[in-house]
Amino acid sequence: MPILKNTKRYIPVFISLALLLPVLNSCFLGKNVSNANKAYEIGEYKRAASQYKRAYSREKNRYTKGELSFYMGECYRTINIPRKAASYYSKSVRYKFEEQIAELYMADMYLAAGKYEEALEGYESYLEKKGFDRRASNGIASCKLAMDETNMTRYQVQKIKGLSNTRFSDYSPGYAGNDYDQVYFSSMRTEKKSRRRSRITGQGGSNLYVARIDAKGKWTEAESLGEPINTEFDEGAGTLSADGKDMYFTRCKYDNEKPLGAEMLKISRTGGKWSEPEVIQLSGDSLLVAHPAISNDGNTLYFVSDKPGGVGGKDLWKAEKGGEGGWAEPVNMGEIINTPGDEMFPYVRLDGTLFFASNAHIGYGGLDIYKAIKDDEDQWQVINLGRPINSEADDFGIVYKGMEEEGLFSSSRGSSKGVDNIYSFLLPMLNFEMRGEVRSQKDNTPITDAYLRLIGTDGTNLKLRISEDGSFGTKLIKNTDYVFMIAAKGYFNQKEKMTTVNLDDDRIFEFNMEMIPMEDAIVLKDIFFEEDKSDLNSNARRELDRLAEILEMNQAVVIEVGAHTSGEGDETESIVLSQQRAQAVMDYLLSKGIATERLSAKGYGDTLPVTVNRLQAKEFDFLKKDDRLNKAFIQKLRPQQRKKAHQINRRIEFKIKD
Repeated sequence: MPILKNTKRYIPVFISLALLLPVLNSCFLGKNVSNANKAYEIGEYKRAASQYKRAYSREKNRYTKGELSFYMGECYRTINIPRKAASYYSKSVRYKFEEQIAELYMADMYLAAGKYEEALEGYESYLEKKGFDRRASNGIASCKLAMDETNMTRYQVQKIKGLSNTRFSDYSPGYAGNDYDQVYFSSMRTEKKSRRRSRITGQGGSNLYVARIDAKGKWTEAESLGEPINTEFDEGAGTLSADGKDMYFTRCKYDNEKPLGAEMLKISRTGGKWSEPEVIQLSGDSLLVAHPAISNDGNTLYFVSDKPGGVGGKDLWKAEKGGEGGWAEPVNMGEIINTPGDEMFPYVRLDGTLFFASNAHIGYGGLDIYKAIKDDEDQWQVINLGRPINSEADDFGIVYKGMEEEGLFSSSRGSSKGVDNIYSFLLPMLNFEMRGEVRSQKDNTPITDAYLRLIGTDGTNLKLRISEDGSFGTKLIKNTDYVFMIAAKGYFNQKEKMTTVNLDDDRIFEFNMEMIPMEDAIVLKDIFFEEDKSDLNSNARRELDRLAEILEMNQAVVIEVGAHTSGEGDETESIVLSQQRAQAVMDYLLSKGIATERLSAKGYGDTLPVTVNRLQAKEFDFLKKDDRLNKAFIQKLRPQQRKKAHQINRRIEFKIKD
């Protein structure tokens, strides 16, 4: 249908092509070209392509073959058959036809056909000859984007068989009402009793249809809205006002001699009946105004036009409601949204976010769907919705179920003939979960009488019991900061943080909590010193940060920092070195805000060697439980074993003081 896509998307492409491009000189090329030119001029591209093809098969002159190829490419580009269009543009370039734009269109069609390497080569070649061109530069970026197969969003997309007819295009859906069980859409299907086909597309004329979900959750058979909405002309791209009382849609008139243009109309419903359509006067000198989208408050009308003063191609415009139900002078949406290509199918979500389709912003090929939002400086930011909503084919005409991340859109993906179908999209709920286990640091046994308190910025305040095996777990909510504390009698309380804010993928937060018993001596992991040194390494600082948090949560606890050396050196020197190490640890804890009166430091030298516990005996096969790592014992070990035993002795212990 010559309005609603750039083919079916048409907003009559034939207008711009017939006015801007000269057709072939039929005086010298025979009847086929003469007929093809006439069909081309009035927008009957499918018939024109067939006639040009006959002339091409008989032509010997290379330049003329290139010219015929170019016009066949134009026909197939317009009716959205990118593989054929790319092939004919390629021939036009090879035969050195003078229209340089053929190489750009060839690259566009390769991109839309998913042939990214060929498209990239075409864009680069075009830029070498042309110099800077925004469409070609964006085309190169699009190729690189499309070739990145990792660039995939979490949306799930599925063709709706109950709405779509695979033989004819169904597109540009819109919900009616807040129950979202009734959908209006445009369709190029032929009626059962009529086999009339459009000479433009080879499909039926475009009309508006409605379908509903029945009590079983199935789509009913689509019904034509009939008169006065549907006529012998093409109608489509309908959008309803928020209250469902008004519908705005596009009508494209034409006859056998010339295109008559695209116009927007408004109808109102009273008592279940639609009024006669009224033309919305916004066009000025333009033959093209189409694809209306009304804001939620009904005060802003977005539409598509090739009016003078635009950026290029078909642009998005908007008009504010004026006095007596009219509209103020339209304003172009500007160069951030509009490009030298085509921007079409606007849609306004309930929160005011603007969505549209474009074939010249950076994307994946053909028309892609974009959203436009204002930043803090009131400037538009245009964002591609990504795969799988967008594809190498035409993707356009999106609509949401209110503010849910769910809705409908149209796409020609998977169709070699450029047939559009209606697809659903859904962003599944993110799955966030925390789980873990609680064990004693002393002997690694589960702590069964502990409990967990979980607090979230969404208002969560839960007390969770720990299972007999020490495990715990619960679901979490998106965009929430959490903190949780684990408490058990005889152990230091411990606290952890986590957040689901700005997470775009499922996440399981795992915590293996080793609770520190309130005993006479506590040995923290990873607080080790190099031989004869008292400097804290990064591992030691991380462990002391954890201890500082624990002390903050257990304000009544007073501790002594005890440092022990390995037993390798002079006894007096060992005492001095161990005191330096104990003081280094204490100073670090003081720097973290632990009060001075809660800390003391003492160096023990090598006077208190380690007595091996069960876990140490399990970790080191040369040790047994209750072995005492004094000098006499260590001297009997092998060199590597002695080194490890000295390292075990070289430790920091924390004693709880009464």
